[in-house]
Amino acid sequence: MSKKEIFKYLIESNSSISIYQVVLAMLAALVLGLFMYFMYKKTYSGVVYSKGFNQTLVLLAVIVTMVMTIIGGSLALSLGMVGSLSVIRFRTAIKEPKDMAFLFWAIAIGLSCGAEMYVVAVVGSLVIGVVLLFFSRDAYDGNNYLIVVRGNGLDSEAIEKLIGENTRKWRVRMQNATGEHEEITYEAGLKMNNLSQFAKALKAIDGIEAVNVVTYTGEVVG
Repeated sequence: MSKKEIFKYLIESNSSISIYQVVLAMLAALVLGLFMYFMYKKTYSGVVYSKGFNQTLVLLAVIVTMVMTIIGGSLALSLGMVGSLSVIRFRTAIKEPKDMAFLFWAIAIGLSCGAEMYVVAVVGSLVIGVVLLFFSRDAYDGNNYLIVVRGNGLDSEAIEKLIGENTRKWRVRMQNATGEHEEITYEAGLKMNNLSQFAKALKAIDGIEAVNVVTYTGEVVG
């Protein structure tokens, strides 16, 4: 087979795709993407929850499905798409290791739905969801918060006692000292609903000058 014949084969080797197939693939990717969105939010155990990243995962699943649908109908387009995607560089840092798994999950959903392998996409997503729920059983009770305490001569024992009374699990994330001032950052799963009251109780401890309680949304209380 000559080069001319090979080139002609690549150009003419197109398979027709119906609107029904496209809509079904996109809807399947969207539904599974929303399931992934729920699982990410439900099992997230970090400090700062990124709603934007979670929404991007859903969009990524749908976009990959669209790309797979395009290249699935033409061998020439598939080769051209590989060349185009090879020059893309992602510069956004992945802060949580588990986020990388969700990123690949979104891509897998897109690939499966784009190739019309819906059984693989559904069964695989359900298995991943069960595994995530299993590993998230020991997550903090309640919502996670970042508690930043600043002051002079901080009584860490009194601070940790108060935090311990309002949560089952907590840990020190960072401790800084600049001159006479100190700053301690805690991560805790607070069970109480009145965050302002908790912040005031912390501020009442001797030596504390400022208290910030940061939720996942970036909201500061106190």
